[in-house]
Amino acid sequence: MSSRISDTAVEKYRPSILTIANQLTILRIVFIPVFVILLVYNRLGWALITFCVAAVTDGMDGLIARHFRQKTSLGAILDPIADKLLMSSSIIVLALPQMDFANPIPMWLLLLVIFRDVFILLGGLAFIITYGFRVFPPTLAGKANTLCQFLTVFAVLLCNWIGVQESAVYFLFILTGLLTAVSGFQYLAVGRRLLEH
Repeated sequence: MSSRISDTAVEKYRPSILTIANQLTILRIVFIPVFVILLVYNRLGWALITFCVAAVTDGMDGLIARHFRQKTSLGAILDPIADKLLMSSSIIVLALPQMDFANPIPMWLLLLVIFRDVFILLGGLAFIITYGFRVFPPTLAGKANTLCQFLTVFAVLLCNWIGVQESAVYFLFILTGLLTAVSGFQYLAVGRRLLEH
């Protein structure tokens, strides 16, 4: 079986350099412990602001990387890591029953998100160990899932901050859960196609 991957499946990146886009990604990683600490100490307003600023840096680093030709291998690795760390830490803390939030994230969604991320991580590691390092572009379902997770966490933070129990938030839980499952299966399909080449 050939270990070569087609250019349509794997994007090419320039050598790693610390560009403005990468600096924004690193800044987003720095925001994560600050955000978690604010949540733990029930500073929900500041936690919401920190989360929004982190989300803005996520949009800005991608925009800058595309329009100013700052795509790098470092950014290709750091950006999804920053997204996963932010979303995973947000969902974990907001799902903890001892935090006693007015609108907690249900435990079933937390477990589904963790299972999907661990599944993708282990699959990616197995592929890299077998065929060498590769950077894989995100799938459409993966992008939609990330966006939906951002919206879900934002809605939960907002409702908890203003102290309102909003049943409509549960719709976002269901949608996020569905997209989490669909994106997991899509990454599995992409992995199988890569192995066939």
